[in-house]
Amino acid sequence: MAETVPVFQRQRQRKFHRRSRNGCSTCKAKHIRCDERKPLCTYCLRHGGECGYPDAGSVSNTTEVGRRSGSRAGSREPHSSSEPCLEVRLIDASPKDPFLGTSYDMPHRSRSLFQLFSNTRVLYTTRVQRDANSFIVHKALSHPGFLHAALLLTALHWAWSTGDVEHFRVPYLYHKLQAIRFVTDQLAHPDAVVHDGTIAAVSSLALVENALGSVDAVSSHLRGLAKIKELQVKDRRPEEMGLLQRVILMAARSVSSRPVWDILDISRTDFVHQSMIISLLRVALRPIYSLKILGNSYDSDEPLSEVLARKATHPRASESNALAPLRSVDSSRSGFIACYFYLYVIMREGSVDSFILTWFIEQLLADVCRTEAPMQRGQYSPSLWFWTVMFGACATMAAKTVDDLEASQIKVIQDVYFDKINLVSQMLRIRNWETAKSILSLFAWEDDFDGDTELKSVWEEAVWQGDGKRFKQYSAENVDYRHCW
Repeated sequence: MAETVPVFQRQRQRKFHRRSRNGCSTCKAKHIRCDERKPLCTYCLRHGGECGYPDAGSVSNTTEVGRRSGSRAGSREPHSSSEPCLEVRLIDASPKDPFLGTSYDMPHRSRSLFQLFSNTRVLYTTRVQRDANSFIVHKALSHPGFLHAALLLTALHWAWSTGDVEHFRVPYLYHKLQAIRFVTDQLAHPDAVVHDGTIAAVSSLALVENALGSVDAVSSHLRGLAKIKELQVKDRRPEEMGLLQRVILMAARSVSSRPVWDILDISRTDFVHQSMIISLLRVALRPIYSLKILGNSYDSDEPLSEVLARKATHPRASESNALAPLRSVDSSRSGFIACYFYLYVIMREGSVDSFILTWFIEQLLADVCRTEAPMQRGQYSPSLWFWTVMFGACATMAAKTVDDLEASQIKVIQDVYFDKINLVSQMLRIRNWETAKSILSLFAWEDDFDGDTELKSVWEEAVWQGDGKRFKQYSAENVDYRHCW
């Protein structure tokens, strides 16, 4: 008798989910459930899609969506007459694809942002053509951390130049998320996480967030940088701070100890022009973290990241895919420059990677150039201007270069700073280092500063001829500043 075996066939059931009728065009084209988050849904945030929603009451063009369904997420460029036009011609990426042969899979809008980065710089609010052979562009293509940093900073600088935070909203949010993911992945690999590219990614996140006023996010990124520096093997950790870091700490101590009326006078003098002096006042008087704590971190047995975590403010809930409105350009730049002071004190090294440093010294030089004429007319304090150019020269000398191209391009900026030091030294009739120190002390100086000899060498290199017996002759007609302003 044949044995009968009962067969129970379980009917396949589809999981129930609520239909998304108002999803974005990218998700509809790919037949993906959209969570309808705005301004970017989760899928578009992660994959770089152009997250477009139909207007209320309007009917989406399903034919157009269907025609584009085979395209990759983020491959569509919206065409709107309301979007500002680039003054610099953006070259189509297809004939000369900078990512050809690399592992980068860049969304189309990111390619437009990259072209803007590779062709232009923004100095204060002015767009200036970038050198076609800029080492920064080469470096951005050498490591994902440098690339994410370059595009984040370019999106910020575009907003300074145009006041428009929406034009590059999608690639900005995409690379912000990708930079965070990249750094998180690198933390599992101690040898890789201390790479200059990883540090550039963390630094750019902190810089952009501080420029946009997101203090909680800045605190988190600074703690992340401190954690990365702790992962450096002991023989690679710097034993002493570099000159740049010591000048920052000396200035912060000196300014914070001044009488209130002196600080108010300095603030009134510089407020109209909003140079790096305002940024230094900001970190000295209203710091996110005390520079004294950051500076003394190596003398403590407790890791700096744990010290900062204990002193951090309680985080507030925020949307990771929201882009804060741009504050005034001056306020945003002040936060941007101020963040560098925290970054470099945490890094501690006498030589820092030239990629992130260049974005810093270019903005400092932009302030120097735009305040030069008012200074010569007596509308800006020459002593503040002298302090600024001396600080900028110190920053250029901190650059760590890896090839002749980097070294030559940093040297160009350094020579401009030396010319400015020579100019103001002749205006103020500074004939020796003692007189120079008396001028520096009008803003910030300490008599027992341990960088006295090093700063003296900077000043002498700027004003003395090679034989050390004659002053250099300064002539504005002999100096070409087109590359910096």
